[in-house]
Amino acid sequence: MKKAMMVGLGQVLLLTAMGRLSTSQVSGINPEALIERIVAVDAKQRSEVSDVTFDAEYIEGKRQEDGSLKEDRRFIKKVYIKYLPDTAWYAEEFLEFQKGGEVKPEAECEKEAAKFVEKRKARKTRNISYPLLNPFYPQQRASYNIAYEGVAEEVIEGYTCHYFRVTAKEKQSDLLNGQYYFEAETFNLVKVEFSPAQLTKKTMFKLKRLDMTIVYGPTPEGYWLPRSFEADGSGKAAFFIGVQFAASEVFSNPRVNTGIPDDLFEVKDDK
Repeated sequence: MKKAMMVGLGQVLLLTAMGRLSTSQVSGINPEALIERIVAVDAKQRSEVSDVTFDAEYIEGKRQEDGSLKEDRRFIKKVYIKYLPDTAWYAEEFLEFQKGGEVKPEAECEKEAAKFVEKRKARKTRNISYPLLNPFYPQQRASYNIAYEGVAEEVIEGYTCHYFRVTAKEKQSDLLNGQYYFEAETFNLVKVEFSPAQLTKKTMFKLKRLDMTIVYGPTPEGYWLPRSFEADGSGKAAFFIGVQFAASEVFSNPRVNTGIPDDLFEVKDDK
């Protein structure tokens, strides 16, 4: 019965939506009911998935005018995530480093990997373990304005999607602003485009822009997990040197609930 009701709702949206509809234009659709369903679907997956291991390929370079990424360097990695009741642990294993299309020695891979981790900390770039659906949960709803914009005009990653716009009420680095797209029948997150509500500003580096996108898709078991991550940003380093960066990461071959040991996530050598 529940499945039939979900399909029915998706069909109503498909028939009534011609472009992006405002909340008042979507007859009979209660945005709060949609949010409740979104949270329920996410909570169910959280209860079933304890850990995930991905194969990952990270490319960093400069964004071209046509939107393509001109590669500067590349990492081949394994990514590990362990989900706990109120947080998630994230770890990376850097297997290979390439520059100019050439595989570099292991020692150089280790050196460049350390630099990579430090830069990400400085920029406060999120990773795929970050709970991006937090704004929809009751515990954080008071920190956000959430506007339901109806059904997205375009097909998102092959899916018809509900479209929500999320805006933080305060400029804080631990809050975010974003556009969320949820598959119309299953209410799983398909895509989110987001940025921190407050950008990093330090003595030696000031971030002016940081735009991120994560795309999700179903596994054979039916879990919706990250498939790709994009980041584009700009800032100013010491002595007013302009800095621009762009990166793309693709995640493949997800292994769910394999029992990742806790010691994999231990902090070593203050890193």
